[in-house]
Amino acid sequence: MKECVFCKIADKKLQASIVYEDKDFIAILDGNPNTEGQTLVLTKKHYSSYVFNLPEEVYTRLLLVSKKVAKILEKGLKVKRVAMVFEGQGVDHIHTKLYPMHKINDKKFGELSGGVYFEKYPGYITTLVGHPIDQKNKDKILKKILKNNDLK
Repeated sequence: MKECVFCKIADKKLQASIVYEDKDFIAILDGNPNTEGQTLVLTKKHYSSYVFNLPEEVYTRLLLVSKKVAKILEKGLKVKRVAMVFEGQGVDHIHTKLYPMHKINDKKFGELSGGVYFEKYPGYITTLVGHPIDQKNKDKILKKILKNNDLK
């Protein structure tokens, strides 16, 4: 079996630009960023990439370390916010993706435009707003969710 690229980075077998490190986690600059300072926070121990299957203590520590790294990015890049994403489709090793939000006005909030909707996962996540959905369709989706969880 091919060794995981993130395990190689954690074991220092591959070079990486390290933003933060402790005994269990390492944060590195993403090698394929879509914004300056995009950072990955990895566990040193290999866990599968689906965040909601993590042991609770690892999940909690990953969130806390990601927060610490986000604060490092805020100060280092002089940004007011950092977005965090758990996608886990590129490399099957748990990691958070931290995106410094450059040149935003955090005093101005409002509805974002968009109009995007995916029937099937396209290989990336977007935070663009989708098309409006009526209450009838929301109720249909809610019923499906609850039924499949034996909640109603």
